[in-house]
Amino acid sequence: MDKKSIAIGIALLTTAIGIFAWNGINQSDHQPAKTDTAAATTPAATAATPAPTAPSAAATPATAAAPTATAAPVAPAATPTTSAATVPPAATPAPPAPPPSTTSTASTSSTTSTAAPPPAAPADSLENGTLRLDFSPANGGGIANIALLKQADTLDNRKDSAAHPYLFNRTGLEATFGHPSYLPDGRAVWTPTPIPSILGLTFRLDNDTRLWTPVFTRVSAANDKTRAIFTATLVDPVTQSRILVTRTYSFAQDAPPVAGTIPPPTDPHVVRVETKFRVQNDKPAYTLARFQLNLGTLPPTEGDYSNQFLGVSACDGDNFDRTELGAFSDSSGVFGIGKSAAKTADIKSNAAQKWKWVSATNQYFAAILQFDTDTNRRLVTDLRVTPLRKIPPPGQISPPYTATGDVGFQLPPLNPGQEITLTADFYVGTREYARLAALGHDQEKAVHFAKLWFISMDPLCKIFVVILDLLHGLTGAWALAIIALTVIIKAITWPLVTAQQRSAEKMRKFQGPMKAIREKYKDDQKRQQLEMMNLYKEHKINPLAGCLPVLIQIPIFSGLFFTFQSLAQLRFQSFLWITDLSMPDTIPGLEDFTLLGVHLHILPILMGVTMLLNMKLTPMPNMEGQQKMIFYGMMIMFPVICYGMPSALMLYYAVQNVLTIFQTFHTRRRIRIEETNAPATAVVVEKPRGKGKYKW
Repeated sequence: MDKKSIAIGIALLTTAIGIFAWNGINQSDHQPAKTDTAAATTPAATAATPAPTAPSAAATPATAAAPTATAAPVAPAATPTTSAATVPPAATPAPPAPPPSTTSTASTSSTTSTAAPPPAAPADSLENGTLRLDFSPANGGGIANIALLKQADTLDNRKDSAAHPYLFNRTGLEATFGHPSYLPDGRAVWTPTPIPSILGLTFRLDNDTRLWTPVFTRVSAANDKTRAIFTATLVDPVTQSRILVTRTYSFAQDAPPVAGTIPPPTDPHVVRVETKFRVQNDKPAYTLARFQLNLGTLPPTEGDYSNQFLGVSACDGDNFDRTELGAFSDSSGVFGIGKSAAKTADIKSNAAQKWKWVSATNQYFAAILQFDTDTNRRLVTDLRVTPLRKIPPPGQISPPYTATGDVGFQLPPLNPGQEITLTADFYVGTREYARLAALGHDQEKAVHFAKLWFISMDPLCKIFVVILDLLHGLTGAWALAIIALTVIIKAITWPLVTAQQRSAEKMRKFQGPMKAIREKYKDDQKRQQLEMMNLYKEHKINPLAGCLPVLIQIPIFSGLFFTFQSLAQLRFQSFLWITDLSMPDTIPGLEDFTLLGVHLHILPILMGVTMLLNMKLTPMPNMEGQQKMIFYGMMIMFPVICYGMPSALMLYYAVQNVLTIFQTFHTRRRIRIEETNAPATAVVVEKPRGKGKYKW
């Protein structure tokens, strides 16, 4: 029984270590370079500078090859009162030219992409102190960038986030991203592709094989601080119907309530977007009926090693359908199980017309487009998810860097004088569970937690998030909230750990008799186990008492591991020498110090030292020399595996170990006091009497 218990314990520890190694340290074979994250969030050039329409592969039917998708040129700017934009005819795509023998497009683009354009003040924007919308009228009346004014772009700028905000989306990266066309000999020719503007209106033409993005003009006053209005007059190429499209952006907290609709949210991160289509002449309109809005693009984060949080999702309240970045890379699965080929695009259908919202997320931020009425939801047809790839140097592959989503809509035919309005709320901000839950419509489901293999950790992680939010409100600091949570968990598990420690101390006293039983019945394992059980039963020793605290700690540690991975509030939060609780800790001034190529992290070392000290204080009478070596070896490996994990998790574990050491000394002191007050009894081993029973 003893060896079985030890084997079970070692198996559980091995499983836990393997899971954390897979989720926390293992990096995907197709992982993009994390140094590119800063470049993706560098302030863009002036938002009013027109960027060419992206030849998105999303406009290509699923059966068509990606290189054949070609965007039509953008129509010239239209003045709503005097001229109208007509849909241009389909352009015949030119065959790809072979790359030059010495300097290819890829090499040139790769070289020039390292220089980011200097920051420039936006010429056309709307701001509320939390968000700044930098518009791009030439790109479907969309938004070039959204600046999160209370979130810094880098750790160094965390004290001046207003001057260095985190940028959601970034246009103008024609020299950085692209899509390949393949020559007969298999060589790839990369065509630069800019990032689409956020919510830019793009029409799908010719059975969704061609995209066309009209140019809009701002008609609201530049000094209007409450809303921005853009218009464009379009001409249906078949019916010659003139369609006035009006796009209005305002912050939801300032938007007046509309009868028959849900009241606008008061969160300053929510933008209310209204797009109105109105036929101006006596001709019906039906050709310009299918269009799409882009959700924007989020870069990967340094802490998301395997890009598990990068993705695009759709939710109807009951079902949460998510496409991760890994869908666009080949996967070998686990021992061949779950093997899959890379997708060029992932198209989700809204045939049931029940989607409440669609979203694009990374580890800490989310963009959620929520449709406020059933009428608007019925206009949504699909969600097309496509990867963005960086143009690689010659001879190298280009893994997906991030993903973007285009939401498709289908308008009903419009008769002369008729109009239809699409209204939606667009949230852009941190992926905070409580904040999103307050918005309603199950938007908190955008905060998803990873699985422990096939076991969902969502319920436990959500409990931890709620408790941490409460403790943060009481302490005012996230590190203190984590320490307080650690104390609470220790208080809950204190009786169980005390029982385990008492049982271990009692077993330590019977090491002599237990050793005698092993030697006496070393050739009869069944008899040895029987005598051991009799010994445990007679002296009320529970050999499994030590397993229960371990079994409880595994889900707690796992839940906190996944919680801290997704807790956006930890980003750039400091404590003592720790500069960022969401990342491994570094000593100020020694951030660049490495030993054998490994950075110096103090908390994992402190965790390992306290863990070994804790194990040294814990009696292990059932373990022989080889078993102890294996157990200690695993305890040494555990801090090594956790070395690159968030410092928030290491802070929890280090404090937990210190509290356990204190509990061990406290329990031993109580036992000594009890033994001093109890009458002295000697433990004597007599010959067995009856059926293998001993008297002690």
